[in-house]
Amino acid sequence: MTRRTTDRRTVLKGLGALAGAAALPASVGTAEEVDTSVLDDAFDLSGDAPIEGIVVFDSRESMGRLDDLDLSVGKHEYQELPMTYTALTPDQLTTVADWEEVRRVKKAEELEFFTDDSRELTGVDVVQNELGYDGSSVDAVVIDSGFSGPHPDFEGRLESNWQWVDEPLESRDAQWLDLGPSADTDDLGHGTHCSGIIAGDGSASDGQYRGNAPATRLSVYSTNTAVYLPYVVGAWDHMLMRARDPDVDFDPAVVSNSYGVARDVRYNPNDPVNVASWEAFTDGIVPVFAAGNSGPDADTLSRFAKAPHVLCVAATNDTTAVTDFSSRGRTPDEDRETNYDRRTALWRLWRYHAAVDSGQFLVDVGTWTGEVGPAATGDAQTASDFWEWEAPNNADTLELTLSIEPDGQQVRVSVHEGSRDGTVIAQMGEEPVHQHRTLTTDIEGGETYYVEVEPMVSVVVDYEIDYEGVEELRGEPTRYRPVGLYRPGVAIPGDSIMATCGPTDSLDALEPDTEPYYTPMTGTSMACPNAAGVCVLVIDAARKNGYDPDPIEVINTVEATAQDRQTAYTPWNAGSGFVDAEAAVRRAEAGDFGRFHEVDLVDSDTPTWLSVAGSRDDDGSAFTGGQTDEVEVTVGAVSHTARVRDTVPAEWDVITEYSDDVSHVEQSGDVQYVYFADTVGPADEARTFRYLVEAPTGSSNTGTYTFGPAAANSDQTDDDWVAFGGTDDNAVVAEET
Repeated sequence: MTRRTTDRRTVLKGLGALAGAAALPASVGTAEEVDTSVLDDAFDLSGDAPIEGIVVFDSRESMGRLDDLDLSVGKHEYQELPMTYTALTPDQLTTVADWEEVRRVKKAEELEFFTDDSRELTGVDVVQNELGYDGSSVDAVVIDSGFSGPHPDFEGRLESNWQWVDEPLESRDAQWLDLGPSADTDDLGHGTHCSGIIAGDGSASDGQYRGNAPATRLSVYSTNTAVYLPYVVGAWDHMLMRARDPDVDFDPAVVSNSYGVARDVRYNPNDPVNVASWEAFTDGIVPVFAAGNSGPDADTLSRFAKAPHVLCVAATNDTTAVTDFSSRGRTPDEDRETNYDRRTALWRLWRYHAAVDSGQFLVDVGTWTGEVGPAATGDAQTASDFWEWEAPNNADTLELTLSIEPDGQQVRVSVHEGSRDGTVIAQMGEEPVHQHRTLTTDIEGGETYYVEVEPMVSVVVDYEIDYEGVEELRGEPTRYRPVGLYRPGVAIPGDSIMATCGPTDSLDALEPDTEPYYTPMTGTSMACPNAAGVCVLVIDAARKNGYDPDPIEVINTVEATAQDRQTAYTPWNAGSGFVDAEAAVRRAEAGDFGRFHEVDLVDSDTPTWLSVAGSRDDDGSAFTGGQTDEVEVTVGAVSHTARVRDTVPAEWDVITEYSDDVSHVEQSGDVQYVYFADTVGPADEARTFRYLVEAPTGSSNTGTYTFGPAAANSDQTDDDWVAFGGTDDNAVVAEET
C-alpha cells in the first residue's frame, strides 16, 4: 500500500473555504466560553493517595517536567501524543494543573461501550454489487474490546490484532503486542461485532452477513473488557506512531470508536481523546464516533462525538426511524451555545489548536510553478513570471519556499506591493553566490501583492514556490468559539444488526441465535462501524479513480448525500439525515466531494413525541395447555398516525389463520410481537384489534406467563415504540389426560 503523507498544508487545502473564513460569525446560538479548565473536576482532592490520570501538555518537549516530582509510581509517556499517564497525589495534581505547559489533567476512568443487515437500506448492496467497490484500497482501524480470532470472515485481511500488556505504572513499561489473527483478544465480542460490520466478508454465512467493506484491511486495538481511558489513548498513540513510520506498511484512513461518556457538557478540545482524534484528523484519518445510547433526552451526546472533526453517528431501526436510545444533541431553544454548523466550529477549533501549539494560524496555502530563462546576451533577461496574491483579511505574514531545477541555478524572487511595478517589500535570490530558498515578510491583510520570479542565469530554470499566508494569533485561545458541534452527523441502522462474533463471547448469549459465528447486537455501537464502513467505500471509490480525499471531504460527502427520510428527523437527532452510500460513492468516484454549503440539515418543523391511550384484555388468567385465549388491544386515542403491536410470550402460539387483524408475528428473544394490519390516526374512533393465542402444552411449560404491554409507533414522531395498556399474567397448567 502506498503511504500517504499529510501535513498542515494538505489538510488546509482539504478544508477549502476555511482558508478565507475570516468573515465567519464568532458564534452560533448563545455563545459560551470554550471549556479550558485544566484540572478535571472528577478528581477527589480530599485524600492523600495517588490517583491515576493523564496529563496533556502543550508539546512533547514539556513532558519532562514530571521528573521534578516525587512520583510514588511510574509514568507512561505516549510516543506520539503530548501526554503522560501517571498517578499523582492531590497536592501534585493541583501543582501540575498550575503549570503553564499543561493543557489538561484528566482522571483515568472507564468509558462505556455503546452497545438484519442494513446494506439494502443504505445502498451499500448497490455499491458492492453494481459499482464494484469493496474497500480493498483502504486500511481501517477499530478501537474497541478486541477481536475474537480466528474468524472465517477475516481470513488474510486482519492486518494486526493489538493488545496492551503489562502494567504501565509498574516496573515494566507497557507495550502493544500484535497477537495475530488467530488470537482472541476480545472477552466480550463487542469489538469483533464492530469489526464485522465494517469488514466481515460473510464467509461463514454464504455472504448473508457481509460487512460494508468486505475487502478492506483491518487493524484492531483491544482496550480489554473495561474501556479504560489510558488504554484508549494508548491505542490512538500507537496507531499514529505506526501510521507516521515510513517503514511500516500501514496507512489508516478511517478509525471507528464505539465508546464514550454521554454527558451534558461543553466540548473540551484539551481532553485526551479529543486531542488524539484531532491529531489523527490532521494526519488524514477520518475519526468516526458513536453518538451514545442515552436518548431520547436532549444533551446526551458522547463528549468525544461533539468534535467538529469527527463523524458522529446516530442509530435508526430498520424503518430508518431514529431509535429511542440514540443520544441527541442540543435543541435550538436552549439558552447557550447550540452550534450545528460544522464549518464554523472546525475553523474555530483549528484556530484554537493553532493558538495553543504555535501562536500562528494558517489562512492560505498554495503552489506556483513555472519556467523562466534563458537569459539573453549581456545583461538583458527574458520576461519575469508574475503571480498575483490577494492576502486574506486576517493574514499577517507571507512565507515562501522555493525549489529550482537544475539545482545550483539562480532566480530572483521579489514581492511587490499593489502592482507589478509596485514597491518591493521583500526579495530573495539577489546574491549571486548562494540562492536563498525561503522568505518571510510582513504583509497587510486584504491587500494585493505580486510575486515576481526573475531569471538570473543563461539556462532554462524550472521553479516551484510553496506559499503560506499566516495569521499571528494574539490573546488567549478561549476567544475562539464555538469549537463544538452539538448534533449527530448522520443516522444509520444500529438496531439488531447481525454481524460477526466469537462462539464463546459473552455478548453472543444476550440475543440467542443459531449462528455460531454471528449474533445480533443493538446500539449506536453498531451504527458507528456501519457509517465507518461507508466512509471506507467513499475513500475506496475515490482512490480507484485517481482521487485522494481529505477527512473533511469524506465527512462532507457522506453528510451532503444523506436523506431526510422521516418527518420525525431533527438536526439534533439525525443531523443531515439517513446515509445514502450509493449517492456518496458515486460522487467520490467522480471526484465531486461534498462541500460545507451542500450539507443540508433535516427539517425540524415536526412533532416530537407520540401520545397514546388504550387498554388490553383477554379471556381469563388461567389456562390448560392447548386452550385458546382471545386477546383484545384497544387504542382509544393517538396524537399521530401510528401502527400497533402487542407482546406475547414466545411459548404461546399465535393462531394467525383465525386472527384477521394480525399482519405478521416476529420473535425477539423470549417474546414475540404481534403486529396489526391497520394503523390508527388522531381522527379515528376507538379501535379494537383482536387475535387468538394457544397456551403451550407439556408439563415443562407449566407456569405463569406475562402478556403485554401493547405499543404504538409513528414515523411522524421522534420516539420509538410507546407502551400502553399495561401487562397481565396468565397461568398455564399441564394438559389434562
